[in-house]
Amino acid sequence: MLSRMRLIIDTDIALGAVHDGRPRDVDDAYAVVASLNNAAIDLLGITTVFGNAPLTDTDVIAREVVTMKGSTVPVATGAAEPLSPSGPATNDAVEFMAETLKTRSAHIAAIGPLTNIGLLARRYPERLANAASVVIVGGRTVGNRFMLHGRGPVNDFNVENDIEAARALLEHGVPVTMAGFELTSQVVLGGAHLEALPASPIREHFLARTRPWLTYWLRAFPGDTGFHPWDSAAIDWLLHPERYVREERGWRIGVSPDDPDVRWLETSPDWDGGPVTFLTGFADGGAAALVDDIVQGTY
Repeated sequence: MLSRMRLIIDTDIALGAVHDGRPRDVDDAYAVVASLNNAAIDLLGITTVFGNAPLTDTDVIAREVVTMKGSTVPVATGAAEPLSPSGPATNDAVEFMAETLKTRSAHIAAIGPLTNIGLLARRYPERLANAASVVIVGGRTVGNRFMLHGRGPVNDFNVENDIEAARALLEHGVPVTMAGFELTSQVVLGGAHLEALPASPIREHFLARTRPWLTYWLRAFPGDTGFHPWDSAAIDWLLHPERYVREERGWRIGVSPDDPDVRWLETSPDWDGGPVTFLTGFADGGAAALVDDIVQGTY
């Protein structure tokens, strides 16, 4: 029997949340439930973080999804705000990851702001060193302003919500893969994909909470035919690296040309030092296979 991939998911899951006057991203929920369903994944735990919604919401939603699936996967509560000198040095999520990585290796899919991972890097660097890799939904090619059909720029949400946590992770030296905007802006989930979700006890729960997000997204970006499964690709990469095109790159923290108060994370294959794996796109058939797996894995 093949061994299962050990995984921790750190997430700002927001399925059904309304924050700052609009529905919030739903893609974390699809990534989480597909991981719970996948026999190839040994999901060791889910840790929560602020981001798409306040921590009080993301924590409740994570526990709700786990309960709906009848799973015993533990959920640990993480950071409610970005790193700061006066902020907490740890939280339940950090302690859970440190304890989990004490005796075994696992991949971490960091699909929300990186605060919990930054705290882990600072407080328990030797435990983070046991991680097989950390996959983040963030990072950009140097100079890329993240436009969609002429609209934008779209921010690098997870990274820019806590740039110092991103720095702490990348300076640590654990293997990091970036599966960000440039990758998953190439694929969409639209209405036809949602209607194709297999019948299950959670299908209507997901659909009722996904439709408002899809409607919002299509109004914001009328050139799109669906929303983008940012977070599912991060986990799919770990299972199916053959579906992706990658480059080894260096990285740096720079200043956004659109807002001097915003620092962003840039990468280039021409830079030395601090190598990361940057996913630039999909191999032949890779994008279609990802979408098929998302649809079939959500049940």
